[in-house]
Amino acid sequence: MLAVETDDALRRAVLLRDGMIAAIEINRLNDCIPLPGAIYRCRITGMLHGIGAATADMGQGIEGFFPEAHGLAPGQSLLAEVRREPDGEKAARLSSAIQLRSAHLVFTPARAGINISRRIEDEAERARLRAALDPFAGHGGFVIRTDARDVPEQVLREEAASLTTRYERLATDPAPGLRAAPPDAITCLLDRVGRIDSIIADEASISALPQAAQVRCDSAPFEMLDIDTALAALIAPRHDMTEGWLSIDPTPALVAIDVNTAGHSPARVNLDAARAIPRLLSLKKLGGLVCIDFAGAPKGPDRTRIADTLQRAASRWLEGARIAGWGPAGLLELVSPRPGRSLATLIAEDTR
Repeated sequence: MLAVETDDALRRAVLLRDGMIAAIEINRLNDCIPLPGAIYRCRITGMLHGIGAATADMGQGIEGFFPEAHGLAPGQSLLAEVRREPDGEKAARLSSAIQLRSAHLVFTPARAGINISRRIEDEAERARLRAALDPFAGHGGFVIRTDARDVPEQVLREEAASLTTRYERLATDPAPGLRAAPPDAITCLLDRVGRIDSIIADEASISALPQAAQVRCDSAPFEMLDIDTALAALIAPRHDMTEGWLSIDPTPALVAIDVNTAGHSPARVNLDAARAIPRLLSLKKLGGLVCIDFAGAPKGPDRTRIADTLQRAASRWLEGARIAGWGPAGLLELVSPRPGRSLATLIAEDTR
């Protein structure tokens, strides 16, 4: 079930599975900073040769940077997508590999080729989908999403034509500035999870939902489903497990996690914690360097079992995460891309 609620400051979209929160996306409606997914026309203003990066003017006094400057030159004008929002003195991170989305496709103008979701396994269906987009191969690349399964070819071609036309419109004006707003919370969540069987939303959120969606309207869906209580528990540092508990404490440099047995078996508690930590990091929107102090100073085979369990859970919940290994102090280190502002910041930050 997808629950959506909008007030003067926030739009919150929460996916529930078996009564538990499985995904969260939040928009601060008064944000005026470049956000991930927004597309800007940029002008390269300088080269940072020491790190192979480039700085850019995004218009209206906003600065960004490209971490990969290959092929870029001062004065060059190009379209770019925001990959990470500004953070303190760090400028917005940009990429020239922009993506334009529709219900069933993702258009990648800078990356040629047709890629089909691995969840579509039937070879005849994959061949049909690929043939439907072959006429557009000269415009750039396409990703055919899972929801495109069994969709008529004409529908896909109409979406592809609309995406290529949209890109051409975005590319016309050479002046730096915003060209396309970032996807909202609902779109971001649907992009991640695909089709939703049931949606409940308040009246202020209805217009942001897909037109074909079957929506139940409720004045306070988060209150009815007790989602606010669950979000408050997620923001708190302590998280109880069936046996034992863990504490998750973010700092500017890293995320520190302490696993406590509360008198139970360290072996069981550590494995439960290894399964739970990636989900909690994903929902809390925390990343970077994560240092985990498992209970009882595990050694030998116990370390292997813990690291393997953590990696399996991370591959489900944390895209791009990797186990860095056990440090000299006996902490297991996990590295995961930072997702932007944390859940606590998004909910608590003053939006005025």
